[in-house]
Amino acid sequence: MPAVLTRTIRRTLRPLHNERGVALPLAMVSLVVLTALMVAFAVLAKSEPTIAANQMQTAQALRLADSGLQLAMWAMTNSTSSGGINMGAAPFNQHDGSNAGGNFDGTTFVSVGGTGGFTVSVTWDPSNGMYERTVTAVGWTPSRDAGTYANSHRKVQAIVQQGVITPLSLPCVVCVAGEMQVNGSSAAFNSASGGCPGQNPPATAIQTVQTLQYNASPTFTGYGTSGAAAIGTTTDTSGFKYSPDALANFKAYAQANGTYYQGAVTSLPTGAGPYVVYIDTLDGTTFSNSTATSNDGSLSIASNITFNGTVIVNGTVNLSGTSTFNGLIYSLNDLSISGHVTVNGGLVSENRRDSSSTNIDTDFSGNVQMNYNCANIRNIPFSSAWVVKPGTYLETSGY
Repeated sequence: MPAVLTRTIRRTLRPLHNERGVALPLAMVSLVVLTALMVAFAVLAKSEPTIAANQMQTAQALRLADSGLQLAMWAMTNSTSSGGINMGAAPFNQHDGSNAGGNFDGTTFVSVGGTGGFTVSVTWDPSNGMYERTVTAVGWTPSRDAGTYANSHRKVQAIVQQGVITPLSLPCVVCVAGEMQVNGSSAAFNSASGGCPGQNPPATAIQTVQTLQYNASPTFTGYGTSGAAAIGTTTDTSGFKYSPDALANFKAYAQANGTYYQGAVTSLPTGAGPYVVYIDTLDGTTFSNSTATSNDGSLSIASNITFNGTVIVNGTVNLSGTSTFNGLIYSLNDLSISGHVTVNGGLVSENRRDSSSTNIDTDFSGNVQMNYNCANIRNIPFSSAWVVKPGTYLETSGY
C-alpha cells in the first residue's frame, strides 16, 4: 500500500517538473512592467522640465525680492542721492505706517533686466523704534501680474535699523534712571544746541526718574527752556538706554581693538579717536542689581585729559581734575563728577543697582560744564548704513 501511494504521488508531481511554456508568461509580465516604467519615465520627462522651470522662477523671485530690500536700505542710507529716500519728508516721517512714496510705495514695479522685477514698500510703522523702518518687498518673474497673480512671486519682510548700533537721541545732556543731586552754583547744564540731524535739541537739560535735588544756583538751559522748565522727570528711560545687543556690540568692538578692560580703570586713551572703551566687571558677567561691589567695573579719572569717543562702564564713574570729554560717558550704575570737568556730548546713568539704595546717585559739584552735542554722542566707529535688524527677516506669503 505505501508503494502504491508513493507511485501515485510521483505521477501527480511529475508534470510540475516540466518547464515548457513558462517563457511566454514571464515575457508578458516583463513586457507589462517595462511598459509601465516607460510610461512613467515619459510622464516624468514631460513634467520635470516644467517643475525645474518653476523652481528656477521661484528662486529668481526670491532673489528679486531681496533686491528690493537691498535697494530700500541703499535709498535710506543715501537719502540725499538721486533715488534716495528723504527721511524727513511727509508723510513718511509721521510714524503712522505711511509709505515712502515713489519706487517705495509697494505698488510701483521696478524692472530688473529681462528676469523680472519687484515692488517694495518702506514704512515707519507705529511699532518701529526711532531708527527702525519696515521694508516689504515682493519679487516677480517674468513680470508682475497684478490681475491674476499667476506669475511666480515671493514676498519678504524685514525691520531695518540704522547702523549695527542704532543711534541714541538723548533727550537730555545728563540722563539718570534714578536719583541725582547737584551741588554748587558753578555747575551748568546746556542742551539748547547741538541737536541731532532733523531734530530740535532737547528741551530738558536733565532728566531723572526721581525729582532732581539741587542747592545754590546751578544753571539749567534747554531748547526754549531754562531753569526749572529745563529739568524733567520721566518713567520711560528707554530713550536714553542702549539695548543689550548694542552693549554687546560695543564690548565686542572694544575687545577686537584693544580698548576692553575689566575692574578698576584710571586712564583713557587720548588722541583723535573716536575710541570705544568698554570697562567690564571683573569676571565679565553682565552688571545687574545683584552684582557684588567687589566685582564692579569702574572708571576714575583725576588727571587732566581730553577724551574723544564713548565709554561704557559696568559700574561707577568718578570724574574730577581738569578734563574734557567729547562724546558719551555711559555708566550702568551711577556717576560722580567734581572739579573742572567739561563734557561735550552726553552722560547716562542707568542706575541698575543703586537707584534707590543711596540718597545721592549722581553728585555734581565744582566747576563743571555739560554741553549737549549729538554729533559727539554718535561719533562711534560703526557704520551708519541701514541694515536688517537681527531676527526680523521673514519670507512670507502674499503679494
